[in-house]
Amino acid sequence: MHAETAPADIVAVLDSRIEASRARDIDRLMSVYAPDIVYFDIIPPHRFTGTAAVRQNFLRWFAEYQGDIGLATHDLSIAVGDDVAFAHMLHPDSGTRRSGRDVTVWVRATVCLQRIDGRWLITHEHVSFPIDPAEWSAVVDAAP
Repeated sequence: MHAETAPADIVAVLDSRIEASRARDIDRLMSVYAPDIVYFDIIPPHRFTGTAAVRQNFLRWFAEYQGDIGLATHDLSIAVGDDVAFAHMLHPDSGTRRSGRDVTVWVRATVCLQRIDGRWLITHEHVSFPIDPAEWSAVVDAAP
């Protein structure tokens, strides 16, 4: 199911996640995550468990930028059950880094949600880069 046919409350959580990230609004961003979130990231230690660890990881990410983070969602696909849902998408992550360089990297993301006390929250997220198998290195600059 694509974003245009997915339940509005799931799309609202995913949109809030992107909008809060763009604005570097940590409290708004963390409001869409379940307390026992497990977040797999590109950077070490690669696994962040619980909101305190995920919050610190997001603050580290925010600190890499001089201003707002350019973030958009492409190729969003959502599957929804009664109390669980998952989505996968692509994100161009762009902005001016602290070094002064303007950088855009493309990441793949999978987000799993669960309805908890009547509210959809993210319980698992996984972001990654594709790799170049010849070099075993991340491919960060190739738009899909």
